[in-house]
Amino acid sequence: MTAISAEGRAGTGRAIGDVIAGKEFTKTRRTGQPVWRNSYYEGQIEKRLWRPIGDGTRRGGRRYGGAVLKSAKELERKTLRARQRLSPGCRNGALGHVAIEVLEALYMTFVDYKEGRLEPAIATIAEAVGRSYSAVHAALKRLRDAGFLHWIRRSKPTENATGPQVEQITNAYALDLPPEVAQMVRHLMGRAPLPDDVKWAGEQRQAEWKAMVESLSAERYLEAMGAVDGRLGETLKSIAHMLDKRESSTRKETGSW
Repeated sequence: MTAISAEGRAGTGRAIGDVIAGKEFTKTRRTGQPVWRNSYYEGQIEKRLWRPIGDGTRRGGRRYGGAVLKSAKELERKTLRARQRLSPGCRNGALGHVAIEVLEALYMTFVDYKEGRLEPAIATIAEAVGRSYSAVHAALKRLRDAGFLHWIRRSKPTENATGPQVEQITNAYALDLPPEVAQMVRHLMGRAPLPDDVKWAGEQRQAEWKAMVESLSAERYLEAMGAVDGRLGETLKSIAHMLDKRESSTRKETGSW
């Protein structure tokens, strides 16, 4: 289950793309007050983006968030291995440890599980995770690029009759999942086994989990992130492809799928 429905995605895909692409300030014709390009008025579009997390309860939402975090950490581990082949001192994969901390804060602290409402200020997130504003801002971008969230910029009218009549407010965030990670989350959220089959089912889940983790493509994520250009970027992709191919060959030889 993801936090954005197909209906919400279809209805707002173009608008979200426009907003994500906007990187410059613009001025409103009415007041001259600087606001971010493609900002929406507060309340204009949020309900089309927000959806309940898990089953909408605190317990269910936290369980769902835990599954997302476990899957995100596996993705981070996988892509970190690919990068360390080129640079042994590399400490971050496709997401980075700060992004994992931010994702945990969003799921476990800030989101309203019942509605999916999520609108913390970046400074508030930074304070919660003990990181700088710039580090959190960069982490949010990585999470967005990897498919874990989207956001829209917002503004609202002011009550100032003579001065600026619109002001920028916090972004509205919508939690989402990349397809491969969504598959892992669905597996983790599967129904509990019957008591007589607990041990066997646990072993089966572990085997299936390992297979799904290994099926994550390091090449796909490094390519999708597009964080490194030029010769270095091509080298990273080549190494990721080699790792994916090697792991695939190993599974075929050992019969472990």
